[in-house]
Amino acid sequence: MAPGITLAVIGAILTFAVRAQPSFIDLRVLGVILMIAGAVLIWLARRGSLNERASTRTREQSGPEGATSPVRGRRTRDTIRGQDVE
Repeated sequence: MAPGITLAVIGAILTFAVRAQPSFIDLRVLGVILMIAGAVLIWLARRGSLNERASTRTREQSGPEGATSPVRGRRTRDTIRGQDVE
């Protein structure tokens, strides 16, 4: 997230604080472009902080005598999904 904030701050400085007008580049337009790029980076960083984790466990049900049998046993698969929010 730090690169996005840095770009946004540099863009704001170029747009609102710098009064120089070089002939080869428009600093206000460059500042707006940097602020937009910084906002996109901040948005992508926030989106990436919602980590999704999935865990799958497989259980075999036992046969009539309590022994596991591939013929009589039935596998059950549970998938648990969750999001970590920072």
